[in-house]
Amino acid sequence: MGARVAIVSYNVRTDYLVRFSDYKGKPALLQAVRKIPLVQSSGHRNLGAAMRFVARHVFKRVRPGILVRKVAVFFQAGRAYDTVAVSTAMLELSAVNVTPVIITFTEEHNLPDALLMDGASRFHLFVWETEHQQDVEHMAHCTLCYDKCQPDPECGPGGPGPQAVDMDLVFVVDSSQDVEIDIYRGALHLVDAVLEDLEVAAQPSMSLQGARVALVTHTTPGFRPGMGRSPVLEGFNLTSYGHRTQMQRQVREAAGRLLQGLPALGHTLEWTLEKVLLVAPLPRRARVLFTIVASETSSWDREKLRTLSQEAKCMGITLFVLALGPGVGTHELVELSHVASVPSEQHLLRLEGVSEPEVAYARGFTRAFLNLLKSGTNQYPPPELTEECRGPNRGDTLL
Repeated sequence: MGARVAIVSYNVRTDYLVRFSDYKGKPALLQAVRKIPLVQSSGHRNLGAAMRFVARHVFKRVRPGILVRKVAVFFQAGRAYDTVAVSTAMLELSAVNVTPVIITFTEEHNLPDALLMDGASRFHLFVWETEHQQDVEHMAHCTLCYDKCQPDPECGPGGPGPQAVDMDLVFVVDSSQDVEIDIYRGALHLVDAVLEDLEVAAQPSMSLQGARVALVTHTTPGFRPGMGRSPVLEGFNLTSYGHRTQMQRQVREAAGRLLQGLPALGHTLEWTLEKVLLVAPLPRRARVLFTIVASETSSWDREKLRTLSQEAKCMGITLFVLALGPGVGTHELVELSHVASVPSEQHLLRLEGVSEPEVAYARGFTRAFLNLLKSGTNQYPPPELTEECRGPNRGDTLL
C-alpha cells in the first residue's frame, strides 16, 4: 500500500533521477529529492519525448490493481518545441492508463488543444505563470490524491463517460483467408469496446451532430477485380442505428462470420468510400476509416491500395490503421505506414495479439485518438500533401 515515486529530468534526452524501487520510505525519498542538484542545461527541451519515455519505460512494470492510479506530472518552462510529439505521447499515456498532468509556467505555452478538450479528467493542464495561480493543494487534490469513488465536483467530471464527438467513423475489419479466428474476434471485441466509449447520434440520418458508426468486414469469398462482386460484407451503415447497443449486437453477430476471401484491402477501401462514407447525408467534419488489418493484401491489390488511400487522404478523410496479429509482417507494416494518415505515430498502431492487456491498450489509444480528432489539432489533408493532392491523385476521382 502507499504511493511510489519516480523522478526524471529532461531536455533533448530523458534521465532517471529516482526510480520507483529506489526508496521504501518517505524520509529517505525526501532526503534524496533535496539532494538533486540544480543543473542548467544548454539543450532544447523535448516534452513529448519525455512523456513517451515515461509511458514506455517508467510505468512499464507497475503493479496492476482496480484502485491503483498512475499519474505523471510534467513541468514545462516555456514553449514546447514539438507539439506533435506531445500529442503522440498523450495517446501512448492514455493507452497505458496513465493520467498526465502538465504544469506550465507561461500562458503562451502552445500545448495541444486536446489537453483542454478531453472533458473526462484524463488530462490536466495547470498554468502557473503567477504566484497566485500556483495552487499546489488544488493540483494535488484533483490529480495525485483524486478519489474516483467519491469525485470532488471542483475537479471536473467524475470519470470517463461516453465521448461526445462529431464524426463519421467506419470500422473496416479484416476477415480474409489466413486471418486466425481469435484475431478476428479480438478485432471485433475492440470495436465493441470503442462503441461503449462513444455517444452516438440518436437520429443519424437527420441530426447535424454526434458520432455515426458503420461496420464492414472483408474479403468476401470469390472476390476478384472486374467480376462485379462486392469485396465487402456490410454489417451496418452510418445511418442504420441510433443507439450503441444495436450496433454492438451486430458486431457480436459478425464474430461468427469469418469470410476467408483473398485479402483485398485497397478494393475494400474503394467500395467502403463509394458505398458507405461518401454517400451518407449530412457528413460530419471528421470522417474516419478505422482499418483493422490482420493479413498481407494480395499482389493485385497493392496498387489500388496505394492510389485509393492517397485519394481518400486528399479528400480530408482520416485513415487510422491497426495492424493486428502475426499475419502482418515487417514489409506489410511499411506499406501500411504509407496508407495511414500522418503522422504515422498517431495513425498506425501495431499489436502482436488480442490479449486482454493488448485490447485495453488499443482501446485507451483509440479513445485518446478520437479526442485528438475532436480538438482539430491535426489537419486533414496535412499541408505537406497539398501539392500531391493537386496532381493526378487529387482526391475527386471517386465521384
